[in-house]
Amino acid sequence: MSALTRLIILAAALFLPQAHAEESPRAVLERLLYALQTNNEANDGIALVFDYASPSNKAMTGPLPRFIDMVSRHPYAELLQHQSAAIGPAVDRDNQRQFPIRLITEGGTAMGYLWTLEQQPNDRWMTTMVRPVALGPSMKGL
Repeated sequence: MSALTRLIILAAALFLPQAHAEESPRAVLERLLYALQTNNEANDGIALVFDYASPSNKAMTGPLPRFIDMVSRHPYAELLQHQSAAIGPAVDRDNQRQFPIRLITEGGTAMGYLWTLEQQPNDRWMTTMVRPVALGPSMKGL
């Protein structure tokens, strides 16, 4: 993807409506994956993902500079500038939704992740956990 294409995609993302409580968990996840796919040198995509990190997640990952460092390393760096991502059906647990993701990295490698969102007291869906998983038979449909 050219630098100009990335710039256009980022500009479009910046003008999307801001998140609100009515946003579905899947819509939140799609927004976050798009932000990581179009992350730029200023790390605006990672910053958006940090904004969607739950308070408990932020307590573990630290402030934004530490979060940027973490996301910039394996196994999370593979989320940056990925070619595509397929989101599987959510597993519902009380106020949590866990989504399997099959991602094709910028280099063409398939990766699997489980992304957990939790509905906060203000009804906003935020990330509580993202972890890599093996691409086994349970993710075959993605």
